[in-house]
Amino acid sequence: MADAFGKIAKPYWDDKPVAVIGGGPSLLGFDFERLRGAHVLAVKRKVFEIPWADAGFGVNMERYIEWRDRLAGVQSRVYWAVPEDQIGGIAYPSKNITLLKRLDGLGVSENPGEIYGGGTSTFGALQVCIHKRANEIVLFGFDYDGNYDGGFLNFGEKQRAQSAGHWAEWAEHFSIYVPHLRSRGVSIVNACPTSAIRCFQKVTLQDGVSMLRQRVAA
Repeated sequence: MADAFGKIAKPYWDDKPVAVIGGGPSLLGFDFERLRGAHVLAVKRKVFEIPWADAGFGVNMERYIEWRDRLAGVQSRVYWAVPEDQIGGIAYPSKNITLLKRLDGLGVSENPGEIYGGGTSTFGALQVCIHKRANEIVLFGFDYDGNYDGGFLNFGEKQRAQSAGHWAEWAEHFSIYVPHLRSRGVSIVNACPTSAIRCFQKVTLQDGVSMLRQRVAA
C-alpha cells in the first residue's frame, strides 16, 4: 500500500500569509470570516467549521477513521499523516484526501510526502506550511492548555482528555522549528497570549487578525 501515500505539492502558499487554525478555547465565538483572503490550514475538526479553508490536516488515526466519510465530503484538500504500518488498515481515500507518511519522533521533514507527528496534529501542521513554502504564518487556537473550544465535538463526541503534563511537553516540541524557520526567513506569531507554546512571538487574537489582514492587503 506504499503507493497510497501522496505528497504536498502546488498550489504553494508563498503569495499570501497563512493562518493555521487549532482547537484552543481562545477561539470561542471567533468569526473565521475575518481570515478571508489569507491561506487557511484547518487542523482536525476545524476543517468542518471552515468549509472554505485551503486545506485540512490531522495525524490522529482514530479521528480519521471516525471522520473519513465527512472528510471526503469537504471541498478543501485534506492532508492526513498515517503511520506506514497502518496504511493497509484503512480504505483508499477519496480524491480530496492525500495521505502522507507519518514519521516517529521529533523532526522537521524535508520530504513533502512525510510528516513528523510530534505528538499532536498542530505540531505536524507547521510542516504542511513549510512544504507549501509559506513565508508568513499566524497561529490561532494554539493554546495548549489542555482545554478545547466547548469541550464537545460537533458530532456528539466528547473530547478525549489529556493531562496537563502532556500538553506542557507537547508545547515544548515546537522549539525544534525555531532554527529551521529562522534559516528560511519564515515569520511566525502565535495569536494566543496565554499559550503554553513559548518559542514563538505571542500577540493578542485581535493583533493576529490585524497582522494577517494587513499582509493580505499589502
